[in-house]
Amino acid sequence: MKFNLKPYIILARPANMGLVAFVILLTSTFFDPYPPVWRVLLAIICVIFITAAGNAYNDICDIEIDKINKPKRPLPSGLISPEGARGFMIIVLILGNLAGWILGFWTLVIALFITTPLLFWYARRLRHVALVGNIVIAFLSSLAFLFAALAFGDISIGYVPAVLCFAISLIREIIKDLEDLEGDSAHNSKTLPVVLGETPTRIVVGIMILMLLPIIPIPYVAGLYGKWFFFVGIIGVGFPLIIIMVQLFQIKRTINYHQMAIALKILMVIGIATIFIGRF
Repeated sequence: MKFNLKPYIILARPANMGLVAFVILLTSTFFDPYPPVWRVLLAIICVIFITAAGNAYNDICDIEIDKINKPKRPLPSGLISPEGARGFMIIVLILGNLAGWILGFWTLVIALFITTPLLFWYARRLRHVALVGNIVIAFLSSLAFLFAALAFGDISIGYVPAVLCFAISLIREIIKDLEDLEGDSAHNSKTLPVVLGETPTRIVVGIMILMLLPIIPIPYVAGLYGKWFFFVGIIGVGFPLIIIMVQLFQIKRTINYHQMAIALKILMVIGIATIFIGRF
């Protein structure tokens, strides 16, 4: 029987893996001299493999919900069996943590004793706890900056991008829960939209964006980044966030939450690029 790799790549969510790899590469450019290439490659392997393992386990746990929310995903569609997904998860998890071990003691601590347990705890329990699961995933997303900065020699370089990444990730995760409201409700998953309802959740997310907007220029005002951080941050991140906020506050407006979640992921990429440009 011919082995088909494509469903496993989809299971791992290549867009998420590409984003965390981009984070590692970006963080490496903040160091002078540039870190050894082997360390950069190992850091990328570590984060993308552990991310892939977490995504696979999340799909394993959510297979029944995804039959409603995302029926074309590899598991609910039958392209991959649960056993095949577990085998894939174990392999990439071992390889990712092995890369973390080679990088050093503290990178292994983050990979094996912080990231891995939180990913599994999230998929098993916290995914279905209102706001808590969102905070955990946002924290893990921002942790990639701290992991990379630590792997390359100075964790403090990752502080500012980690905070900004956490804020946008938290907003995006709640929007994704709005997208999954039907399936989560059917399986009694206590996400924020299920607990509060769609309209109150939209208001909460809108208020979160309103609180985030004045924070965006603070790194420039504090002298941490240059003028391009301010201009690109306001135009490329701030203005789109305002548009999203206005749409959320227009309660009678029908929103495609899937498209909004994609837009927020693009904003995360722009935000990461803004940090790089802000050095000049």
